[in-house]
Amino acid sequence: MKNLTTKLLTLGLTAAMLTTCLTACNTSKRGSDPAAGQNQTKQEQEADPDMKNNVGSWAVPESSEVTEEHKKIFENMKSQLDGFYYEPVAFLGSQVVAGKNYCFLGKPTLKSNGGLKSFTLVYIYVDLQGKASLLANDRLVLPGTENAGKEEPVPGGWSYAESAEITDKIKQVMDKATETLTGATYEPVAYIGSQVVSGTNHAIFCKATPSVKELNGASKWVLVYVYENLEGKCEITKAEDVQIAVK
Repeated sequence: MKNLTTKLLTLGLTAAMLTTCLTACNTSKRGSDPAAGQNQTKQEQEADPDMKNNVGSWAVPESSEVTEEHKKIFENMKSQLDGFYYEPVAFLGSQVVAGKNYCFLGKPTLKSNGGLKSFTLVYIYVDLQGKASLLANDRLVLPGTENAGKEEPVPGGWSYAESAEITDKIKQVMDKATETLTGATYEPVAYIGSQVVSGTNHAIFCKATPSVKELNGASKWVLVYVYENLEGKCEITKAEDVQIAVK
């Protein structure tokens, strides 16, 4: 009887130890997997914060600022261009491929003749070795300037801006035009051009972001046309979506 009791106690202790080990192993696995996933996501976001891990797709970055890294990409690409180069104005997005594609708003500039009178979406591919090459360019065309190159603007027509800078004056124009706007906010990024009429029409490149949480929409690029009358009153007359895609 004593031997039987001893054997039963031994078996009970062994089973308890096995149960404890299995529970500890399962707990360890459940606890480590989420943490590992969070760490991996954090590392990916730090490596590519603008795109929020949208591999293969384009997305509007948090900031449109042209960084020193972006300027180096343009410098790397410049040697491939014949007679002109692009001045980067704003960073519009990137796309992870076998390497990385970038899209910028740029201003084409002739090295010897003052520059083309336009703004352009510039697409640049950077391979895995860091070499940059021009993928494509797509001009932003203002009304009536479809055939404009280096020619002088038509009197009364649209003229491309010499500088894309968003001045205090342009900020005031946008503030007035959007003060009663609901559903989205417009952040002016670059001044594209103007047209003198009975007052002034302005073309302003903006980032549009839904202001209503329930919409859950992503930010997008928009070319906004604003009419400013002679008394300084401003209103948006048209807003055209600008799609980021290599054609």
